[in-house]
Formats: sequence, C-alpha cells, structure tokens
Amino acid sequence: MKEFLRILKYARPYLPRLLFGFFLILIIAQSQLFMPLVQRFVIDDILSDVKATELTHSVFGYHLTYSPTHWLIVILSTIITFYALVGLISYVRTIVMEWVSQRILFDMRNQVFSHLQKLSMRFYDVQGTGQILSRVKEDVSSLRSLVTDTSIDILTDMMMFVTVVFIMFRWSWKLTLISLLILPLVAGNYFFFIGRLRVLWRHLRHRWADISTELYESVAGAKVVKAFHRENHQKRRVFRGMRQTLKWQIAIAKYRAAMGRISGFFQSFGTAIVLCYGGYLVIQGEFTIGTLVAYYQFLGRLYGPMMKLININATIQEAMVSSERVFGLLDSQPTVDEVPDAVDLPEIRGHVKFENVTFYYEPENPVLHHISFDAKPDMMVALVGPSGCGKSTISNLIARFYDPTEGTIYIDDHDLCQVTLKSLRNQIGIVLQDNFLFQGSVAENIQFGRLDATEIEVVEASLAANAHQFVVEELPGGYEAEVGERGMRLSGGQKQRIAIARTILRNPRILILDEATSSLDSESESLIQEALDTLMKGRTTFVIAHRLSTILKADMILVMKDGGITEKGTHEQLLELNGLYANMYQKQFKTKPQNIDWLN
Repeated sequence: MKEFLRILKYARPYLPRLLFGFFLILIIAQSQLFMPLVQRFVIDDILSDVKATELTHSVFGYHLTYSPTHWLIVILSTIITFYALVGLISYVRTIVMEWVSQRILFDMRNQVFSHLQKLSMRFYDVQGTGQILSRVKEDVSSLRSLVTDTSIDILTDMMMFVTVVFIMFRWSWKLTLISLLILPLVAGNYFFFIGRLRVLWRHLRHRWADISTELYESVAGAKVVKAFHRENHQKRRVFRGMRQTLKWQIAIAKYRAAMGRISGFFQSFGTAIVLCYGGYLVIQGEFTIGTLVAYYQFLGRLYGPMMKLININATIQEAMVSSERVFGLLDSQPTVDEVPDAVDLPEIRGHVKFENVTFYYEPENPVLHHISFDAKPDMMVALVGPSGCGKSTISNLIARFYDPTEGTIYIDDHDLCQVTLKSLRNQIGIVLQDNFLFQGSVAENIQFGRLDATEIEVVEASLAANAHQFVVEELPGGYEAEVGERGMRLSGGQKQRIAIARTILRNPRILILDEATSSLDSESESLIQEALDTLMKGRTTFVIAHRLSTILKADMILVMKDGGITEKGTHEQLLELNGLYANMYQKQFKTKPQNIDWLN
C-alpha cells in the first residue's frame, strides 16, 4: 500500500483531469445496469400483456400511454440513443485518461533518470546496465498502469459491486445472501496462490534485467564476440537465462490459470444455486420471470467485478515487484554527496594535497593505504606501477567520483568534501584511454566540454587537439559528421583527439590523463602527445601511464605498488634509487636489468 500511495503522488499535478476522468468512468459504469432493467421492463410490463391495446407507464413522473408495439419502438430508440451517448462519453474518458497516464509515465521516467544522474559511481559499479535500463523502461511502464488503468478498474468494479448488491437486496435479500456465499471461497483461493506468484514475479523481473545486460554486452561488444568467434557462446549464455525465465513464466501461467479456473468453478457453483433457487421463488410466486431474468443478468455483474477485482489485485501484486525496484533505485542515496553547507570552489590555482588517504570498496580489501603527497600548481605528476595498484583510484578521488574512507584531500587548501561538486568538476578535465563519445556529430561531442561554446571556439579547440585536419578532410560533413554509437565510425586516434578537444574547450585547471596515449600507432601517438603537451601547459596535470617515455619530464613521479607509494621523485632521482622505477625503466628501454622483483 505504501508503494501504491507513492505512485499516486505522481498523479497530483493532473488531479483535475483525473477526477474528470473518474466522473466519466462512474457514468459509464452505471450504464451496465441499463440493459437488465430494460429486459425486466419489457418482459414483465409489456410482454406479459401483449393483447392489450394500450399500456400506460410512468417515466420520470410523466404518464405515457402507447400500444405494446409502440412501446418497443420507444425502447429501441432509447437504447440506441443511450449507447450512442455512452460511446461518446467513453471516447472522451479514454482520451483524458490516456493523456494523464502518459504524463505520469513521462514524469516517473524523468525522475528516475534524473536520480540516476545524481548517484555516485559506486552505484554504477554495482548495478549492471541491463538492470538500470530495465528499471527506467519496463518497471516504470508497469507502474504507470496502476495510477490510471488499475485505478479505473478498481473504482468501476467497486461501484458496480456496491450498486448491484443494493438493487439485488431490494429485490430479494435471501437470494442475494446466497449469491454472496462464494466470496470467502474466492478470497481464500486468491490468497493461496498470490504468495507463490509474488516470489516468481520477483525472480522473473531480476532475471530479465540480467538478460538485458547480456544482450547489451553482446551488441556493444559485437566486434570482440566475432573476433574470438564466440557467437555460439553468447547465444548459450542468453539461452540459459531465457530458458530459466521460460520455466518461471510457465509456472506463473499455471498458477494464474489454476487460480482463475478454481474461482470460475466457485462462480459457476454460485450461479447454479441462485438460478435454481430463483426458479423456486418464481414457482412460489415471489418472483416474476422478468425479475429473475434481470436478477440473473445482475448476478453476472456481481460476480464479474468480484472476479475482476481478484485479478486486478494479482496485477497490482505483480506491479509491486516493479515498484520495489523503481523505488529502491529512487531511495538509493549517493555515496558522494554535498554537505548542507558546501561552498563553491573559487577559481583554483591547482594545488592538490593528499593527507594520509585510505580508500576501500570493501573493508577487507583496501585499495589505497595512507597515501600522502603534495602537488604544487602547474606541476606534472606521474603515477606509475603495475595494474591494480591504485593509480586510477587516485584520479577518481581527485575528481571526487569517490570519497576517501580515511584522510583528507585538499585543492588550494579547500577540503574536497566541503565544496560543491559542480564547482569542483567544472575545473577538472579528464582524458581516458578509451574515451566515450556520444552518438551525434563531431561538433556536439566537442561542445560537450562546454555547452555554451561557439562554433569558432569548437574549431579552435579542435585545432589545438590536432583534430581539425582529419575532421574537415576525412569526414563527410566535417564537424556535422555523425560519429556513431560510442564513436564507432572513428579510429582510436581520431576518437582520442576529439576527446582532447572536448577537454581543451573545458579549459580545466587540473588535468587527469589516464593512459591517454596507450594502444595507439606511433603517428597517432605523436599527434596526440603534441596535443596533450599543448593541453598541459599552465595546468596541474596527473598522468597515469605505463609508457615511461611519456612521463620522463614529470615534476614528480609517484611509484605505486599494492595500494601504497613506494617511491617518489623525478625521473633522475628515481633512477639513482635503483628501485622499482629503475627496474621498469630498464625493462622498457632494454637497458641492463636490475635484480628487482616486482611481486615482492
């Protein structure tokens, strides 16, 4: 119920239209009572005395006299007019409620996506892409119907149930009590099955989200799949997941079918008793044939809403599984968040200081141990060491994708945990090994660095990144050329230069280069290195590199191993130490190796 009320809150801005729609629904709901009442009138009041030349009846206080044939013509005209009006009202109701439901769907998806943008990187580290996309798309769609379609059905069926019971009690309280005897049986049948169904629905939702991740990876990584000839392997992975969901879906279908058939049996049982007992009342003269026919019609409108309410509740329980996932996401709090009194970081000089910083994802598996260093403004600081030693984690902490578990990080004597994220990240630029380009044009991807940049500024940034020439000479359409999903229409070197242009346009005071020139051919590396040299001028730069040739001129080199800094100094100072850095240098440049074991 709590989740259902949370969903209804999304309808609050559209309450006038929603209430108008509900008003129309109530009118339409009562229309179902029209035909049984007409049947009773025709059978009891007209056909019972067909030999009469004239029949007089009161309609809304007026006494009308017609022959039986003319009465039938009047009834036919009334029926046609009535259902034409019902059709028109139903059309308006459909338009109104569809508009409301689509607005609610839009608002819910917008809020879920907006909340995703606020969540920290740790959330994305834990959740798979398919899990996230499934919540934004399928789960939110499941919730939309609860506010409109399901609410409509509940309101309609409850009103119908109450109205029909009232009329039936007025006609025969004994027959009505007999009709209601099956209610406990139907309710007990529902509660027996619904608990089992809820467990299956929860498993099915989570498994489909996992399958979505596998499908996304198979498409996004199609080149790798084909390069290793693993098409059948991927098919088997997805097949295993889909086979498991098939088993659960069949189990759900069995349970729902059993629940429906048992409830249907109880309904038929109740109908048979009412029909026989009603026939007995006709024989006894307590009921007319017209009343029995109308009562039988009302019985269908009594059991129909009752059975529908049971099925609606099952639908609600299924949607509640989606609500758990959606509201679980909305209730997730960023692990990196601004303190209430966070201040805007002023324009910085780029002085970065780590004081005894420790960080871990899991307490039993620390990533960084008591890291301390002081990077002065405009310094080039290089981070080197084996994979997994914590180099990228340091850069993530500077950009505040994560917060330190212990210790403090300062920029220009400002504690990063006390400043706003926007003011911090607006002054930091990051160039990665595999930079992400968004689907769109070259200009749009460069302009992503600063959304208000002019065309001239975009071209200037492209020139500084050595990207302008290939953009205008090699790409059809120049800056308006589409880069494709993840920049797949560009080479690795071209993507890297676009990413550098994007960062140049941002004009950051602190620059992070994470393996920015690795895995490139020598020509592309030369062009990119030249662009990076331009980019690094006058900025505090952190360079993560395996190729030592790119960091020989660094003002400070931090040599890392097992989450700690083992050596610190310039290139020349570290060679003199004849330690881990010297060993790396000797191996890469094929000089005489030293007796140093990286793993000890």
